[in-house]
Amino acid sequence: MYRKIIILIGLTLPAIALAERPAMSERPSEPVPEPAPVEMIDVPAVPGAYAPEPTEVIIETQVTGDTLELQEGETIAITPLDFPRRGMSMDKVQNELGRPIDISPTVGEPPITSWSYADRVVYFEHSTVIHVVEKR
Repeated sequence: MYRKIIILIGLTLPAIALAERPAMSERPSEPVPEPAPVEMIDVPAVPGAYAPEPTEVIIETQVTGDTLELQEGETIAITPLDFPRRGMSMDKVQNELGRPIDISPTVGEPPITSWSYADRVVYFEHSTVIHVVEKR
């Protein structure tokens, strides 16, 4: 019996607390004041205390791929195809479309590979299709 009462009280207290809050239309529309600026002070170094050295992190990524030379204003239309579908395996693609004309070497992490067919290029991540593009 006491357990049921405690559970009911636990369920109703949050509702009661929220009911005491004013509605949005009843709240004052005054802007919230900005916090005062914090004054920075220099603290003298304590001999023997740990002081972290300022560090600089440099991240380099190597991007490789084909480069297209385009004139200003020139665009390339790329049409995505609906087959093979995203998530298909390399084996299933090869069973349906046959052997590709060209297989690019694996690049990056996760490894990305592309298979070229006469009318399309299929992109794989590991051994799963992630994208298909019409070849022109």
